[in-house]
Amino acid sequence: MTLSSRMRSLGLLTVAVLGAALVAYPAAADPSGRVARLSNIQGNVSYSPAGEDDWLDVSRNRPLIAGDRIWTERRARAEIQVGSSAIRIGPETSLEILALDDQLVQVEVTQGTVNLRVRRLYSGQEIEVATPTLAFAIDRPGRYRIDVDPNDNETTVVVWEGGGDAYGDGTQFPLQAGDTVKFYGTDLRDHELLGMPRSDSFDRYCLDRDQRLSRSGSLRYVSDDLVGYSDLDEYGTWQADRNYGNVWYPNNVGAGWAPYRDGYWTWQEPWGWTWVDDAPWGFAPSHYGRWAYTSNRWGWVPGPRNVRPMYAPALVAFVGGNGWSVSLNFGGRSPVGWFPLGPREVYVPSYPASRDYFSRVNVNNTVINNTTITNVYNNYSSGNINVNQPRYANRAVPGAMTAVPGDVFVNSRPVRPALIKIDNRAATTGQVTRVATVAPTKRSVLGPAAVTTVRPSPGALDRRVVARHAPAPEAAPFAAREQQLRQNPGQAPQTRAIAPKQGQAEREVQNVRVIAEPARAVNAREAGSRHGNSGRPEQPGQQGKRDAPVIERTQEPPQPQQPDAAPIAEQAKRADQAKRDAQAAERQSADQAKRAEQATREAQAAERQSAAQAQSAEQAKRADQAKRDTQAAERQSADQAKRAEQAKRDAQAAERQSAAQAQSAEQAKRADQAKRDAQAAERQSADQAKRAEQATREAQAAQQQSADQAKRAEQAKRDAQAAERQAADQAKRTQQAAAPQPAVAPPAAAPQAAPAAAPDTAATQQRGQGDQHKRKSPCEGLSPEDTAKCELEQAAKDKGPGPKP
Repeated sequence: MTLSSRMRSLGLLTVAVLGAALVAYPAAADPSGRVARLSNIQGNVSYSPAGEDDWLDVSRNRPLIAGDRIWTERRARAEIQVGSSAIRIGPETSLEILALDDQLVQVEVTQGTVNLRVRRLYSGQEIEVATPTLAFAIDRPGRYRIDVDPNDNETTVVVWEGGGDAYGDGTQFPLQAGDTVKFYGTDLRDHELLGMPRSDSFDRYCLDRDQRLSRSGSLRYVSDDLVGYSDLDEYGTWQADRNYGNVWYPNNVGAGWAPYRDGYWTWQEPWGWTWVDDAPWGFAPSHYGRWAYTSNRWGWVPGPRNVRPMYAPALVAFVGGNGWSVSLNFGGRSPVGWFPLGPREVYVPSYPASRDYFSRVNVNNTVINNTTITNVYNNYSSGNINVNQPRYANRAVPGAMTAVPGDVFVNSRPVRPALIKIDNRAATTGQVTRVATVAPTKRSVLGPAAVTTVRPSPGALDRRVVARHAPAPEAAPFAAREQQLRQNPGQAPQTRAIAPKQGQAEREVQNVRVIAEPARAVNAREAGSRHGNSGRPEQPGQQGKRDAPVIERTQEPPQPQQPDAAPIAEQAKRADQAKRDAQAAERQSADQAKRAEQATREAQAAERQSAAQAQSAEQAKRADQAKRDTQAAERQSADQAKRAEQAKRDAQAAERQSAAQAQSAEQAKRADQAKRDAQAAERQSADQAKRAEQATREAQAAQQQSADQAKRAEQAKRDAQAAERQAADQAKRTQQAAAPQPAVAPPAAAPQAAPAAAPDTAATQQRGQGDQHKRKSPCEGLSPEDTAKCELEQAAKDKGPGPKP
């Protein structure tokens, strides 16, 4: 066998031993699936964390757990949301959460006013208010108000809707809608029936808060058991996503924002490191559902709407490891990194939990495969802090991972100002773990809030109260468990599943006196009041209540009449007979009284038996209904899973079809565009051809015109040359005509007159030509060719006939 094989075998053996140890170890109590939250604050309100004496300024999104205390100053108000129920706290009220788990919500009110709005209670759930006078248990939806007088031992209970039971020392008082009862002590026989009170400003505040919760648009997407759902309406929008269904997107988040970045870490047991978000809407998206990066932004994906959501301290995966820590070490504690889990990814708790809790905290917060849960749980149950999931979608998102120095983490300082820049290599190389291996300090428990002087008086804190159920074990101060927390850094101590003890001694340190259930508790309502209001007129709204029963007394025996006149013997006889009659009547009356008492006891026994049978029938009915509801929920969940899978396949097919259609449409669009481009190009080419042809014709016409002009110019030139020759010839002839002729012997008479006429004729011609040049030429304004012709014709006219030889 090789060394590696031996090491693997040794590892498997170790895991097996650890698994056996876990199975053999006493079962751990699963953490509660519910916590409370201060959902509204008006005025000066302070709180004190479980196990500590410090009073601090309140933090709106810090989860409230068993042991936390709240105090409101004068004119202050506050609202606590627990699942679908709301507890409103009036001015000058001291309230402590005694127990808070999946079945019981138990609060202690030593003075002041509380208002409870119970929208729904599941089978076996109950809400209890413990006061110095009584314990009021609510087991049905309704609206209630409880006033505790800090000066007198008085408690007033008002029931607008619903009903419940008040418990005292050996007594029980059932209350129903329309009741207002003031109790003057722990013996509930001392009570007073009152009319319904007029609403005050605190009642109106409670009604306004009720309407805000009832009218929330987010109820279309999430269950009303999801704490903080109403704040989502004001600070974000819901949109449908084809991959995740209904997604909520926050508004007005800055650049570089990512989930689990604006806030701080605090330590709360039994969970351990818990995230507290700064955003007013940050409670629900930090402790339920999953975050997804879709459409280039972060969106919150809630869990299934038809199941009860399960609280988790922070739905993140931590990143660590020696190599990763050393690369980011800044000289202090090693840095701590984390990123949000995405849809369908398994949340692995850092605290011990059963397989059932492990499954519900995942299935109730996201859609996930059961096989995946089982595989991860097997690794978790072996004690391994590393998480062996193959891939995290959000880890690859740029900027999704957040890291701070260890001292910032452990001292509950704000995260954003201390961010460590993480490059891509650091974001992908660290080891994913389920535990931030950092031991808490007292500052981790208190958080960053400052110490305040707003606190109740010692008398309010020391006042004893009466409780119907034993509260949760009291939390020890942090100093008492600090050494234990250092042994396993980042892991909360294991909580044993131990049944609470019965009796009073166990809770004396918290001034809580648990009333043991009497075998035959007196119905104080039926027995009537010792306060003196029995038989008085009923107050408005009190119709149907019984007055104190009238107790019948035994009749006195009739006195014998004295006869006017009778013998003494007769009188003695009559007296003896009257005595016997009186004794018989007394015995008869006693028998009647015994029979009446026996009948009363039998009636009470029958009533108790009927009530027990009715209660058993109701319990059986509830159990059967719960079973049917569970089966229906399972079937509905299976159907929803099938529909979700089918919807996923349909969405994928539709997506592929849409992509193909989009591609075809794009191709058709490009083809149509190419066709239009080709047609435009053809039209443009035809236009260009027409313009070229027109230019050609114009060029040819211009060329023809130029040739014609050249021909006309040539012709004009030839005509001019001909005219010049003709003019030259004419000038030559003119000169010849003007030259002197040779002397010839004239005839006898005629020859002497001829020479004298010639000079006159030439001079006359020359003067005529000069006059012609002085007159405007008739050839002006004509074209060159016409001008040449005109000049030749004019010259011919001017020439006239030449001289005769």
